[in-house]
Amino acid sequence: MQTDPDIIALGYEPDLNPVDPYEVLIGPFYARPEPEGDYSYAFRVGEQHTNVNEIAHGGMLMSFADSVVANAAFAANDGMPAVTLSMNTTFLAPGRIGDLVECRPRLVRKTREIIFVDADFQARGEILLTVKSLWKVIRLRKAQAAV
Repeated sequence: MQTDPDIIALGYEPDLNPVDPYEVLIGPFYARPEPEGDYSYAFRVGEQHTNVNEIAHGGMLMSFADSVVANAAFAANDGMPAVTLSMNTTFLAPGRIGDLVECRPRLVRKTREIIFVDADFQARGEILLTVKSLWKVIRLRKAQAAV
């Protein structure tokens, strides 16, 4: 994986532990710890992330969003599993080749069964998309937890 020195200069580090092989394929993604204990995330839009109109493909942006809000949901669940229940996405502006797309997801609420996470994804000082997501907490049985 080749890193982007401009992203590293902003305090981001490559996410060296992507959860899914798919994330390796569409990355690299970057993470930066924030003083409050949460994280910001980023990726650079490349040609491989675009559609026929040479703007960031909506599916790519949603894949990045799913990965980013998953990290926030897992953190809110003490690292225990949670799966996407729903993710509502609103596209507001196009992402262009070379854009640094950044996001700092927000834990909205956590119940025993559901985790609520929102996020705004920005580039060039404007919001490209917003996400409101629900995550289903997965309860492991004792035999599964020991593995």
